[in-house]
Amino acid sequence: MASWSERWDRTRAQIQLLPRPVRVVAVAVVGGTVLLTGVAMLVLPGPGILAILAGLALLATEFAWARRWLDKARAAGHAGVDKGREVWDRRRSGRAPAPVRTADPVSPGDPVDPLEPAADSR
Repeated sequence: MASWSERWDRTRAQIQLLPRPVRVVAVAVVGGTVLLTGVAMLVLPGPGILAILAGLALLATEFAWARRWLDKARAAGHAGVDKGREVWDRRRSGRAPAPVRTADPVSPGDPVDPLEPAADSR
C-alpha cells in the first residue's frame, strides 16, 4: 500500500498535466467554495477559520493574492501562538501579571466602593 506522500505526489503530478486554464478554473472553483463555506461557518456551526485557511491554501497554489493573504494569516497565527506561550510560561512560573496603571490615581481618602449606599441618603 502506498503512503500518503506517494499518493499525494502522484495526484499532484496528474494535476500538473492538466492545461493551465483548466487548472486555474478548477482551483478557483474548489478553493472559492471552501473559502466561502468557511466564511459561512463563522456564524454557523463548524470550523470556519480552518475552512477559510484551507480555501486560501488551495487558492494560493495558483493565485499570488491568496498567497499573500495566507502569509499574513500565518504570521498572525505565529504571533498568537507566541503570545499564548508567553502567557502560559508566565502563569507556570508564578509571576504576577504587570499591574495596570490608570491615568488618574485614587487617593486613600476617596470613597472606595461605589456600590455601597451613601451614609446620608435616606
